[in-house]
Amino acid sequence: MEKVLEIRNLRVYFYLTEGTVKAVDGVSLDIRRGEILGLVGESGCGKSVTAQSILRILPESARIVSGEIVFSRNGKAIDLAKLDPEGEEIRDIRGKNISMIFQEPMASFSPVYTVGAQMMEAILLHENVSKEEARRRVVEMLKKVKIPNAEKVVDMYPFELSGGMLQRCMIAMAMSLNPTLLLADEPTTALDVTIQAQILYLMKELQKEYKSSILLITHDMGVVAQMADRVAVMYLGNIVETAEVFELFKNPLHPYTQALLRSIPKIGVRKTRLETIRGMVPDPYNLPTGCKFHNRCERFMKGLCDVKEPPEVEVMPGHKVKCFLYGGEKE
Repeated sequence: MEKVLEIRNLRVYFYLTEGTVKAVDGVSLDIRRGEILGLVGESGCGKSVTAQSILRILPESARIVSGEIVFSRNGKAIDLAKLDPEGEEIRDIRGKNISMIFQEPMASFSPVYTVGAQMMEAILLHENVSKEEARRRVVEMLKKVKIPNAEKVVDMYPFELSGGMLQRCMIAMAMSLNPTLLLADEPTTALDVTIQAQILYLMKELQKEYKSSILLITHDMGVVAQMADRVAVMYLGNIVETAEVFELFKNPLHPYTQALLRSIPKIGVRKTRLETIRGMVPDPYNLPTGCKFHNRCERFMKGLCDVKEPPEVEVMPGHKVKCFLYGGEKE
C-alpha cells in the first residue's frame, strides 16, 4: 500500500536551562494511504512532539536534530524536516495537505473572531474563491459534522459553543480542504464519554468519505481498539512496538505494551487489584542507558538491557518490536 508519510530516525531535542530533553529519540514510522494509525503511550512520551514536528510547529526551545519526515505530495516526496518552518512551502502544506486537530478546542480558537471567520481563513488562504463561496463551504462542512443551525453557528463566537460543538467545528475546519493526512492529537481528551463516542464516530465517517489518512494520538487503548487499523506504541521518545490493531491486542510482545494492556480496568470484574506499571517514568534530563524501559521491566536482563539499546525485530509480517527477548545481540 502507498505510504503517505515516512518518518525515519527522527530526533527532536528541547534545549532548556535545566538541560537537554530528548523528547523524540530515533522514531521511525510510516502512515499508509487511507489508514488510521494509532500512536499510543503515556503522557510525556513524545507523541504530540512527533505530530508537531510533521507540521514544523515546534516550540522555540525544540530542534529537529536529525532524521527525515518524507511526505508524498502530488507524486513528489518532500522531506518536511528540511523545510524552513516559516517558509512558503510548509505554509502551503499546512491546512491544505496536512491538517491537525488539537487537544483543547477552547484554546485552539481565538475568542475575538467568530467560528466562521476562522474557518473561512484557511479556505481563502489556499483556494482562489470569494468570501461568499468560502462561507457557503463552511456552512456545508458544519452540516457534515452534524452541527444544528449551521447558518447561525457560523456567526457565533467560540465562548458561545460547548466543548463538543467546538471540537466538531475544529474537525470541520481540519477537513474543509480535504487533506491527505490528518493529525488528531487527543481529539476527545477534554470531552465527556458520550460526546467522545460521537466525535470518534464522526471522524471515522469523514475519513472514509474523504479517504484521508489519520495519525491518531491517544493514551486510551479503548479509542485505539475502536478507531485504528495499525498501532505504534511509544515510550520515552521511542517506538517500542508496531502491529495491526487486532494482532497487538491479541498478541502484545513488548513488556511495556503488555503492562499497558494489563493496567486497563475491566468492566464487570470486581474486587480484584488493579494492576499498575511498576516504578516511575525516568527523569527526562537523565534517561537510562540501554533500553529505556529496563528499570520498570519485569523481564529485565542485567548486563544486556541496561547496556545496549535493543534493535527492531520483525517477529512476524507487520509486527515489529524493540526488545532483546525476541532477537538481537544476546552474547
